Amino acid sequence: MTLQHIVLFSFPRPLDAGEEERMRAMIASWPKEIGLLTKVRFGTDITGARTRGYDYLLYSECADMNALERYRAHPVHQQFLKWIMERDCTPLAFDYYLDEKTVLAAG
Repeated sequence: MTLQHIVLFSFPRPLDAGEEERMRAMIASWPKEIGLLTKVRFGTDITGARTRGYDYLLYSECADMNALERYRAHPVHQQFLKWIMERDCTPLAFDYYLDEKTVLAAG
């Protein structure tokens, strides 16, 4: 059963252009470097109106909890975690299965 993994990222100061590009490049490498994820999306809010300090969003999907656990333990992901924590990031993660109870419309 497919599992959706969403993470919001809040940094105490805005990332500079180089840091933002580095973050995006690290995430963009995951499909090739880690595998396990069937979808990966990353972006910033276009309005900035209701983010409560969370500036970036990661959306990903994987096959199941086992795949999520393997992704989280992967050295490439661990390197990313180290990088964001060095910048005092406050991540907010939410994981859930996509099933008949959670998918209200498909497209």
